[in-house]
Amino acid sequence: MIASGLSRRHFLAALGMLALPLPALAGQPARTLLAAAADTDGPFFSAVDGKPIRLPTRGHGMLPIPGSDELILVARRAGFWLSRINWRSGEEIRRIAPEPGRHFYGHAILSPDGKTLYTTENDIARGQGMVGVYDASTLTRLAEFPSHGIGPHELYWLVPGKTLAVANGGILTLPQSGRDKLNLATMEPSVVILDLPSGRLLERHALPERSYSLRHIARTADGALGIAIQAESPDGRDVMDTPLLAILQGGKLTLAEHLPGWGGYAASVAAAGNVFIATALQGDAVLLWDSRGAFLGEIGMQRPAGIAVDGARIYVSNEMGVIAELDLARRSLSPLVTQAGIKWDNHLAIV
Repeated sequence: MIASGLSRRHFLAALGMLALPLPALAGQPARTLLAAAADTDGPFFSAVDGKPIRLPTRGHGMLPIPGSDELILVARRAGFWLSRINWRSGEEIRRIAPEPGRHFYGHAILSPDGKTLYTTENDIARGQGMVGVYDASTLTRLAEFPSHGIGPHELYWLVPGKTLAVANGGILTLPQSGRDKLNLATMEPSVVILDLPSGRLLERHALPERSYSLRHIARTADGALGIAIQAESPDGRDVMDTPLLAILQGGKLTLAEHLPGWGGYAASVAAAGNVFIATALQGDAVLLWDSRGAFLGEIGMQRPAGIAVDGARIYVSNEMGVIAELDLARRSLSPLVTQAGIKWDNHLAIV
């Protein structure tokens, strides 16, 4: 097990020798974890222990397509490709580039019927966030509407097909400057609620602190939205310690409880029942809160990254090649798979 509490920074290096299969759930088909990653040969996508698909740049958000062996993978921001992949065969079926004057921001979501794909994008000329609308099968672009913010990142259905939440990270990037963040002194992060299919703005929520970039979204069973924070500094210096989770509940966006030592970067967030789980990449810890933002505990893990929840089973990856199972009741992590030299990216998906 990976120890909790003050020993969290002393993750056992010997785990690099471990290579165990992902356990199946009793009476159910075997599960497969999917992730984008990188090794010494560059970025790739793979089912864990599967055949890697080499990518032109780092992948980010993954969107498994129900009833199939396929998924949508979106390039990390500022992204210039989106792919439909057969994860079982290791085949890239189709890859598209964004429309001229646009780039992807790392995430996508499917309509409830699986026919329409929505992506977060940037209108480069205006520096404004957009939601692109595509045919999910052909990846043909159909339309777009504003995200009502800058740097939209993850999307989340509040009412499937009707009400969409978008985390606007507030950070402007442009192709000519790569991943440089161009507006740190004037960031405008927000969480917006949009009506679909019109794209009409229903609600907009922001924090008083404008340097807290809002990125990834999860929802607890009681309906609270948790939004992971990746903090920035107006002068570009490294952020050493900030809150890592905002919670939208009852029409109010507030900060979850924060303790020193977690750094300023929540790589991913997920929910299991009424518990939020976030990975503090710089703080070497997996963090837990209830749906009101009260801190429940932390479990030590070096450079934790992605989280996947499958009912009562929860999996966490890190940048050291480890994938572990999280036991919420015991507040512990049990390593399942380690692939030496692999840097798992911010997200895990389970099929």
